[in-house]
Amino acid sequence: MPTRPMTTTAQQLTAAQLAITNSLADPEIKSAVAQYGYTTTKLNAGKKLYDTALAAVNAQKSSRGNQKTATADLKAKGKDARDAYQAAAKVARAALDKDDLAKLGLAGKEPRDTAGFIAAGYTLFDNAAESGLLAEFGYDADRLAAERAKIEAFDQANQAQEMAKGAAQQATQDQEAALKAMNDWVAQYLKIAKVALRGKKQLLEKIGVTARTTRTAAQRAAPRKAAATRAAKKA
Repeated sequence: MPTRPMTTTAQQLTAAQLAITNSLADPEIKSAVAQYGYTTTKLNAGKKLYDTALAAVNAQKSSRGNQKTATADLKAKGKDARDAYQAAAKVARAALDKDDLAKLGLAGKEPRDTAGFIAAGYTLFDNAAESGLLAEFGYDADRLAAERAKIEAFDQANQAQEMAKGAAQQATQDQEAALKAMNDWVAQYLKIAKVALRGKKQLLEKIGVTARTTRTAAQRAAPRKAAATRAAKKA
């Protein structure tokens, strides 16, 4: 059964809620659709699908918010970490020879990728602390520990952002599945309800089914008449 087409998620939820809630609340509708298999139990099963979809939509919004927060934190922590790394690296390159630079992992350029940079940051500050190569240039044990903490904070923020991204992706999949299940149920129900409530326009409108207006013979003939008139004018 194809998913009922709707413009927005909110419209899908509203349409489902209207169809299910009003069917359960109106005795005449409930009695009519029950004769076609849609008992109170079956209608409540549809309501459960709606409740599940609503919860999934809210969870998806929350997870997206968490991802944005984690991404913003990662950006801020990344700036602090790179500033700390670059300052120490500049001091080291100005003061040390190639062999000592190699000990600090500074033989090449600063890695641009996150994983490579984090590894390089740990190498720089851990080896500087162990070797004491930067001690006489303002990087004593306390300062090195403080700068290393910025690398660690970036590392943790990166892990948190990856977890938030994964959670958001899962929440989106859950939302899509829940909406599809709900929409498929509603689409089938409304087809049956149209049969059960045939000839009862007000009851159909109560569950979101708008009766189609049948065009009169004159309305159907109007396009042909207009075309004939235009052709006559050109002749």
